[in-house]
Amino acid sequence: MSGVPSPTPHHSVLVGPRRILTSFNPGTWGVRTVAETAVAVGLAAALGLLKVFTMPQGGSVSLEMLPILFLAARAGVGPAVVAGGLYGLVQLLLPGAFLFHPAQVALDYPLAYAAVGLAGLVRMSSWPRVAAGVALGTGARFVFHFLSGVIFFATYAPEGWNSWLYSAVYNVTYLALEAAICAVLLWPLLKAYDAAFPQGYGGSPPGDTPMRDRR
Repeated sequence: MSGVPSPTPHHSVLVGPRRILTSFNPGTWGVRTVAETAVAVGLAAALGLLKVFTMPQGGSVSLEMLPILFLAARAGVGPAVVAGGLYGLVQLLLPGAFLFHPAQVALDYPLAYAAVGLAGLVRMSSWPRVAAGVALGTGARFVFHFLSGVIFFATYAPEGWNSWLYSAVYNVTYLALEAAICAVLLWPLLKAYDAAFPQGYGGSPPGDTPMRDRR
Protein backbone atom coordinates (compact mmCIF):
# COMPACT_ATOMS: atom_id res chain seq x y z
CA MET A 1 0.00 0.00 0.00
CA SER A 2 1.20 3.50 -0.80
CA GLY A 3 2.11 5.71 2.13
CA VAL A 4 3.09 2.72 4.29
CA PRO A 5 6.85 2.31 4.65
CA SER A 6 8.18 -1.12 3.84
CA PRO A 7 9.72 -2.94 6.78
CA THR A 8 13.48 -3.01 6.62
CA PRO A 9 15.74 -5.81 7.84
CA HIS A 10 16.70 -3.47 10.68
CA HIS A 11 13.16 -3.72 12.06
CA SER A 12 12.46 -7.36 11.28
CA VAL A 13 12.27 -9.99 13.99
CA LEU A 14 14.61 -12.36 12.17
CA VAL A 15 18.19 -11.69 11.17
CA GLY A 16 18.70 -11.34 7.42
CA PRO A 17 20.19 -14.24 5.39
CA ARG A 18 23.26 -12.20 4.53
CA ARG A 19 24.15 -11.62 8.15
CA ILE A 20 23.51 -15.26 8.97
CA LEU A 21 25.95 -16.40 6.29
CA THR A 22 28.51 -13.81 7.40
CA SER A 23 28.26 -14.95 11.01
CA PHE A 24 29.30 -18.46 9.97
CA ASN A 25 32.48 -17.15 8.36
CA PRO A 26 35.26 -17.30 10.99
CA GLY A 27 37.22 -14.78 8.92
CA THR A 28 34.74 -12.08 9.96
CA TRP A 29 34.73 -12.86 13.66
CA GLY A 30 37.81 -11.06 14.89
CA VAL A 31 39.80 -11.77 18.03
CA ARG A 32 37.06 -10.54 20.34
CA THR A 33 34.41 -12.87 18.97
CA VAL A 34 36.78 -15.85 19.08
CA ALA A 35 37.66 -15.04 22.68
CA GLU A 36 34.03 -14.62 23.73
CA THR A 37 33.11 -17.87 22.00
CA ALA A 38 35.75 -19.64 24.10
CA VAL A 39 34.52 -17.88 27.25
CA ALA A 40 30.94 -18.95 26.47
CA VAL A 41 32.04 -22.59 26.26
CA GLY A 42 33.88 -22.34 29.57
CA LEU A 43 30.99 -20.61 31.33
CA ALA A 44 28.49 -23.13 29.97
CA ALA A 45 30.64 -25.96 31.32
CA ALA A 46 30.89 -24.32 34.74
CA LEU A 47 27.19 -23.44 34.97
CA GLY A 48 26.23 -26.90 33.73
CA LEU A 49 27.76 -28.38 36.87
CA LEU A 50 25.35 -26.35 39.06
CA LYS A 51 22.15 -28.31 38.57
CA VAL A 52 18.75 -27.61 40.08
CA PHE A 53 17.79 -31.23 39.46
CA THR A 54 18.86 -34.09 37.19
CA MET A 55 16.65 -36.44 35.18
CA PRO A 56 17.18 -40.21 35.50
CA GLN A 57 18.22 -40.89 31.88
CA GLY A 58 20.13 -37.69 31.30
CA GLY A 59 19.10 -34.05 31.12
CA SER A 60 18.96 -31.49 33.91
CA VAL A 61 17.93 -27.96 34.80
CA SER A 62 20.86 -25.55 34.99
CA LEU A 63 22.08 -22.31 33.43
CA GLU A 64 24.29 -24.04 30.86
CA MET A 65 22.40 -22.52 27.90
CA LEU A 66 22.69 -18.95 29.17
CA PRO A 67 26.22 -18.16 27.85
CA ILE A 68 25.36 -19.67 24.45
CA LEU A 69 22.15 -17.66 24.25
CA PHE A 70 23.98 -14.48 25.25
CA LEU A 71 26.58 -15.10 22.55
CA ALA A 72 23.79 -15.74 20.05
CA ALA A 73 22.23 -12.36 20.85
CA ARG A 74 25.48 -10.45 20.65
CA ALA A 75 27.79 -12.22 18.18
CA GLY A 76 25.25 -13.95 15.96
CA VAL A 77 24.12 -17.43 15.12
CA GLY A 78 27.47 -18.68 13.74
CA PRO A 79 29.64 -18.22 16.85
CA ALA A 80 26.78 -19.42 19.07
CA VAL A 81 26.32 -22.64 17.06
CA VAL A 82 30.07 -23.28 17.23
CA ALA A 83 30.15 -22.58 20.98
CA GLY A 84 27.18 -24.87 21.56
CA GLY A 85 28.73 -27.69 19.58
CA LEU A 86 32.04 -27.34 21.42
CA TYR A 87 30.25 -27.29 24.75
CA GLY A 88 28.42 -30.47 23.79
CA LEU A 89 31.79 -32.14 23.20
CA VAL A 90 33.17 -30.79 26.48
CA GLN A 91 30.17 -32.25 28.29
CA LEU A 92 31.30 -35.73 27.30
CA LEU A 93 34.29 -35.24 29.61
CA LEU A 94 32.26 -33.95 32.55
CA PRO A 95 30.52 -35.93 35.30
CA GLY A 96 26.99 -37.03 34.51
CA ALA A 97 27.34 -37.58 30.77
CA PHE A 98 24.96 -40.34 29.66
CA LEU A 99 26.68 -42.34 26.89
CA PHE A 100 24.65 -45.16 25.40
CA HIS A 101 25.36 -45.28 21.66
CA PRO A 102 27.52 -43.16 19.29
CA ALA A 103 24.46 -41.80 17.49
CA GLN A 104 22.77 -41.04 20.82
CA VAL A 105 25.90 -39.21 21.97
CA ALA A 106 25.89 -37.07 18.80
CA LEU A 107 22.19 -36.24 19.16
CA ASP A 108 22.23 -35.45 22.88
CA TYR A 109 25.47 -33.51 23.05
CA PRO A 110 27.18 -31.66 20.13
CA LEU A 111 24.11 -31.49 17.89
CA ALA A 112 21.62 -30.60 20.63
CA TYR A 113 23.76 -27.82 22.09
CA ALA A 114 24.84 -26.48 18.71
CA ALA A 115 21.12 -26.11 17.98
CA VAL A 116 20.78 -23.73 20.95
CA GLY A 117 22.83 -21.26 18.94
CA LEU A 118 19.98 -20.97 16.44
CA ALA A 119 18.52 -18.49 18.92
CA GLY A 120 20.75 -16.02 17.09
CA LEU A 121 18.35 -16.14 14.14
CA VAL A 122 16.12 -13.80 16.18
CA ARG A 123 17.01 -10.13 16.72
CA MET A 124 16.80 -10.14 20.51
CA SER A 125 16.21 -6.40 20.92
CA SER A 126 13.22 -6.52 23.29
CA TRP A 127 11.83 -8.82 25.96
CA PRO A 128 9.35 -10.57 23.60
CA ARG A 129 12.13 -11.14 21.07
CA VAL A 130 14.45 -12.46 23.76
CA ALA A 131 11.72 -14.91 24.76
CA ALA A 132 11.26 -15.87 21.10
CA GLY A 133 15.01 -16.40 20.65
CA VAL A 134 15.26 -18.56 23.76
CA ALA A 135 12.21 -20.54 22.65
CA LEU A 136 13.74 -21.10 19.21
CA GLY A 137 17.10 -22.23 20.59
CA THR A 138 15.51 -24.46 23.21
CA GLY A 139 13.03 -25.87 20.72
CA ALA A 140 15.85 -26.76 18.33
CA ARG A 141 17.68 -28.48 21.17
CA PHE A 142 14.49 -30.34 22.08
CA VAL A 143 14.28 -31.85 18.59
CA PHE A 144 17.59 -33.68 19.02
CA HIS A 145 16.86 -34.88 22.55
CA PHE A 146 13.40 -35.98 21.42
CA LEU A 147 14.83 -38.05 18.55
CA SER A 148 17.38 -39.58 20.89
CA GLY A 149 14.62 -40.54 23.32
CA VAL A 150 12.44 -42.09 20.64
CA ILE A 151 15.28 -44.11 19.10
CA PHE A 152 17.33 -45.15 22.11
CA PHE A 153 15.26 -44.82 25.29
CA ALA A 154 11.87 -46.26 24.34
CA THR A 155 12.33 -49.12 26.82
CA TYR A 156 12.10 -46.62 29.70
CA ALA A 157 8.59 -45.55 28.71
CA PRO A 158 5.91 -46.32 31.34
CA GLU A 159 3.38 -49.00 30.51
CA GLY A 160 0.79 -47.68 28.09
CA TRP A 161 3.02 -44.88 26.79
CA ASN A 162 4.49 -44.95 23.31
CA SER A 163 8.07 -43.80 22.74
CA TRP A 164 7.00 -40.53 21.08
CA LEU A 165 4.86 -39.39 24.01
CA TYR A 166 7.40 -40.51 26.58
CA SER A 167 10.29 -38.72 24.89
CA ALA A 168 8.27 -35.53 24.44
CA VAL A 169 7.10 -35.40 28.07
CA TYR A 170 10.48 -36.40 29.45
CA ASN A 171 12.38 -33.69 27.60
CA VAL A 172 9.80 -30.92 28.01
CA THR A 173 9.84 -31.56 31.77
CA TYR A 174 13.28 -30.04 32.21
CA LEU A 175 13.79 -28.00 29.04
CA ALA A 176 10.75 -25.77 29.59
CA LEU A 177 11.89 -24.80 33.07
CA GLU A 178 15.49 -24.22 31.96
CA ALA A 179 14.32 -22.08 29.04
CA ALA A 180 12.11 -19.97 31.32
CA ILE A 181 14.95 -19.33 33.76
CA CYS A 182 17.38 -18.45 30.96
CA ALA A 183 14.90 -16.08 29.31
CA VAL A 184 14.29 -14.22 32.57
CA LEU A 185 18.02 -13.82 33.22
CA LEU A 186 19.10 -13.13 29.64
CA TRP A 187 17.08 -9.92 29.22
CA PRO A 188 18.70 -7.97 32.10
CA LEU A 189 22.12 -9.31 31.09
CA LEU A 190 21.67 -7.94 27.58
CA LYS A 191 20.53 -4.56 28.92
CA ALA A 192 23.50 -4.44 31.30
CA TYR A 193 25.81 -5.19 28.39
CA ASP A 194 24.33 -2.34 26.36
CA ALA A 195 24.79 0.00 29.32
CA ALA A 196 28.44 -1.03 29.67
CA PHE A 197 29.16 -0.92 25.92
CA PRO A 198 26.86 1.75 24.42
CA GLN A 199 28.72 1.74 21.10
CA GLY A 200 27.68 -1.84 20.40
CA TYR A 201 29.29 -5.22 20.28
CA GLY A 202 32.00 -4.40 17.79
CA GLY A 203 32.12 -7.97 16.49
CA SER A 204 30.38 -9.89 13.76
CA PRO A 205 26.71 -9.31 12.86
CA PRO A 206 24.01 -9.27 14.06
CA GLY A 207 25.34 -8.17 17.43
CA ASP A 208 27.00 -5.03 16.13
CA THR A 209 24.45 -2.46 17.23
CA PRO A 210 23.17 -1.55 20.71
CA MET A 211 19.80 -3.00 21.62
CA ARG A 212 18.08 0.37 21.63
CA ASP A 213 19.03 0.89 17.96
CA ARG A 214 17.79 -2.51 16.77
CA ARG A 215 14.13 -2.20 17.67
